[in-house]
Amino acid sequence: MRHTARHDPVNVEELVGACLDGASLLVEIAGEPGSGRTRLLGELAAAARRGGLLVTHGLQAAPPGRGLLRCLDDLDLAGPATAGPLRRLLAEPPTAPTVVTYSVSTGPMPAWLVSGLAGAGAHFRPHRIPVAPLTPEVFAAQLPPGTGPMREALLYELSGGVPGWLDLLTPLTSRQLRELATSDHAPGSLPVPANCARLREFHGLAPEQIEVARCAAVLGDPFAPALVADIADRATAAVLTVLDELVARDLMRPVDGGAPLFRFRHPLLRSLVYATTPPGRRITAHARAARALARVGAPVPQRAPHLARSAEQGDRGTADALARAARTVLDSRPATAASWLRTALHILPDAPVAADGVREDPGPAARFRIAALLYHAAERTGQYAECRHLLPVLLDAAEHGTGAEAGAGDLLERAVLVDLHARLEDGLGRRRLARSLVDAELAAEPAAIAPSGARLLRLRRATMAAAEGDLSAARSDVAQALGPADGPPGVLRMDAGATLALAMAAAEGDLSAARSDVAQALGLAGGPSGVLRMDAGATLALANAAAPPYPTDAVAHPGPTAPPQAVTGGGADDGIEAALRTAESLTDAELAGRLDAAARLGEALGLADRYGDALGLFDRAVGIARRTGRVAALPRLLLGRARARTALGRLAAAQRDAHEAEETAAVLGDAVSADRARLARAWAALWCDGPDDAAALADDVLRRHPGPGPLGEPAAGVLGWARLAQGRPGDCLDLVLPVARGTRRPPAPGERVLWWSAAATAAWETGAAAAAREFAALAADGASACRTAGARAEALVARARHTPDEGAVRLLTAAVEASAVAGLAVLECRARLDLAQRLLAVGRLEDAAAEAGRAKEWAERTNARWLRAVAVNTQRRIGACRPRRTAEPQRPGTAAEETLSVREEQILGMVCQGMSNGEVAGALFVSVKTVEAHLTRIFRKTGARSRSSLVAAFAAARPVARA
Repeated sequence: MRHTARHDPVNVEELVGACLDGASLLVEIAGEPGSGRTRLLGELAAAARRGGLLVTHGLQAAPPGRGLLRCLDDLDLAGPATAGPLRRLLAEPPTAPTVVTYSVSTGPMPAWLVSGLAGAGAHFRPHRIPVAPLTPEVFAAQLPPGTGPMREALLYELSGGVPGWLDLLTPLTSRQLRELATSDHAPGSLPVPANCARLREFHGLAPEQIEVARCAAVLGDPFAPALVADIADRATAAVLTVLDELVARDLMRPVDGGAPLFRFRHPLLRSLVYATTPPGRRITAHARAARALARVGAPVPQRAPHLARSAEQGDRGTADALARAARTVLDSRPATAASWLRTALHILPDAPVAADGVREDPGPAARFRIAALLYHAAERTGQYAECRHLLPVLLDAAEHGTGAEAGAGDLLERAVLVDLHARLEDGLGRRRLARSLVDAELAAEPAAIAPSGARLLRLRRATMAAAEGDLSAARSDVAQALGPADGPPGVLRMDAGATLALAMAAAEGDLSAARSDVAQALGLAGGPSGVLRMDAGATLALANAAAPPYPTDAVAHPGPTAPPQAVTGGGADDGIEAALRTAESLTDAELAGRLDAAARLGEALGLADRYGDALGLFDRAVGIARRTGRVAALPRLLLGRARARTALGRLAAAQRDAHEAEETAAVLGDAVSADRARLARAWAALWCDGPDDAAALADDVLRRHPGPGPLGEPAAGVLGWARLAQGRPGDCLDLVLPVARGTRRPPAPGERVLWWSAAATAAWETGAAAAAREFAALAADGASACRTAGARAEALVARARHTPDEGAVRLLTAAVEASAVAGLAVLECRARLDLAQRLLAVGRLEDAAAEAGRAKEWAERTNARWLRAVAVNTQRRIGACRPRRTAEPQRPGTAAEETLSVREEQILGMVCQGMSNGEVAGALFVSVKTVEAHLTRIFRKTGARSRSSLVAAFAAARPVARA
């Protein structure tokens, strides 16, 4: 793999040229080891040889010549013995023009080297080339093809943009990279290649230097010399002397800021030292570090990494300390908390045996508390298998009263754990298992479950019933959840009302009842409940989405005078505004605990065509999830952001988000979310890269999920759109009609409108005019129920397919206006391209060219390559239809006696624009042989003897239409 350095613009040929002109230069190449300094030095040497200069390496004498390039790589590591020869070399004027080029690290320069360079005479002109870490864009170009954005980001974060570390990192799996990025200490099992270039930096170290480096690696960056001395069992003064030696070799560096602290030059350098330390030595060092930190009063979270790496079986005090430390960092570093809790659970002592032979466990509450906290940490980091393993243990302990004994608050309540696990399984597509968990818990004796827990679980069951369309079951559970109960029921009443509203809106579109329940829920959610009010507001917005805010005939009789609220979905009341304002008022810490609520609100904003607001919310939520280590929340958040970006026309960023969501879900073992993200990639790729790429992605998902289902149906729909764009309308109909006619409620209300729109277009292209009208009418019905601008514009595009040209122009103009006002850039671009075709058909060539030009301009600006190609082809068709000029260049032969047909004129125009026979055939939907036959007649009529002479004679008369 070739790694290219990034440095300030410098022309090595100019440096060589200056030497050939008689100048002598002292050139410094400074950068981190592995950043590409040696490669840049090699480029300069190659340029010098091309220019006729003699190239030498080292300080030895060189024969006389026209000029000389002297290369001194890693000069700062040469040692003090080099100072004298270097000083003499630079002090004496060279006998011939000379370029002395040396590479050094960006760290502190050794005193001997500073002294040696200071003696350079005025005959050497200094020049410095800093080699900086690569930018993310340049770094990505160094990675193997097909590297996903999640892996790319991890590699960049871990390497710091220094390509020399890729040899160590690229063999690791994505899961290993994530563990390395989130762990407090590098894993001892880090695979180190035998030919790792960075290992050579440790060659020649003295035993005391290796020992100090190992102790420092155990402590972690930054470290105090006194603690290193304590661990190494050496005097602090001796350790400081060794640290000076390691700093001189640029393995370590002092920390700026005044405190007597040091750090490794690069975090991965510390990882290498740690991984190559013998395991027994690591355990001893960690135990000493834990004791040393305890003596100086370090807080428990600072001691916890060392306790976890040196804990002994049966040490209950250490287990308790690890649990307390984990609870402290659970909300900010759940992966670290999970690691400590696993160790704590493992080392808890077995129950002792009393004199009478009875085993008495002195700490069941401690075991339950640790396991429950571990469940929460594992759920946040996506360790779903561990959650499944822990749940039976937790439920058994709770059944025997251990949970109450633990007394650690809401996180340890049995109903909370069951509800959390049911949500987890439901999110992974295991709704039947989730339902059985809740049913089993609710079937227990009434005295075995608290009223608040029963309400929570009934609400979870109602939510699942609503998603399955079982309104009666949802109503029954919600009614019980809303019923009278002891204690303050505000939060649960609000959630219950929201669930019932969603169920009613999905099953009946009963907006009035939905609004009533949600309003009641909002009124009862008193107290400090900002996140909960945001939830309820999003729910109300979703319920609003079921009712059209404009008359149903607005789709049937559109026009430019339609009121703005009919275009923007203006029936949504203040509920979603209040929810959005609440979300904006929450601190990041408050929102971190309810990222699922943020995702629901973002999805609600998308359903209302408010993708700009949705994008802002998803941006914030993704940032919070990254900073707090809540990896499990990332797939849904990234997927929501990808959908928002696709609608807004930010296709490249959308594909990147969807790809990262797919990668993250795959690492977490969440195949369902990975395939959802893959479909989002396919939808964005359809408009950006073209139908072939989109079809490959969607077909891959469909093969894994054939037939009806939450993944099979949308996969068939996306693949149907790709087949339509590939010119295979029959295959499109076979795919989308079962989806459009299915009984499953689509995830988004406007999704079915997309399928009917594709069916209408495909039916028209196959000649089934009656079916096209039927499907377009069904798309309009769906748009009326959905009431979003996107659905309305899509329905207008579908209806325009079977409408005569003049009427189609009016429909498509309304579609362009609706999508433009809503900011739906992809839909607007598609509608403009269709509008350009219809304007061309009615002879309005200038208007057609303007619409095609606007579509092309947008596609070029957003790098939507496939839509740009469609726009260019449309422009070519428009250009081919322009009338010939009366005063044309002289033609070969005499063409006055025969006139070209309309089709021949069209093909001649395309040929003059440089299109091949195959491209002409594709643009006109005819065979290549048909194009060749037309060209034969064109040659005969015009008297042209070759294609080039034909183009030369006619191209000037047929300029390309430009945007």
